[in-house]
Amino acid sequence: MSTPASPRAADPRDELVFLPLGGSGEIGMNLNLYGYGPEDDRCWIMVDLGVTFGDERTPGIDLIMPDPAF
Repeated sequence: MSTPASPRAADPRDELVFLPLGGSGEIGMNLNLYGYGPEDDRCWIMVDLGVTFGDERTPGIDLIMPDPAF
């Protein structure tokens, strides 16, 4: 019978960060970032940049999406 492997100590170079920038609770307006790596040299990817459509509250607007430049 084999013994279970002992868990590795967390390595800060393997850190995964989730950063919801807004709209995660609202359909179509989510903008989330995932970061990987140590804090001073982290790589980021923007995921799930949602869009929604205009309605009677936004006359003349067909498409609404988050502005990452904001």
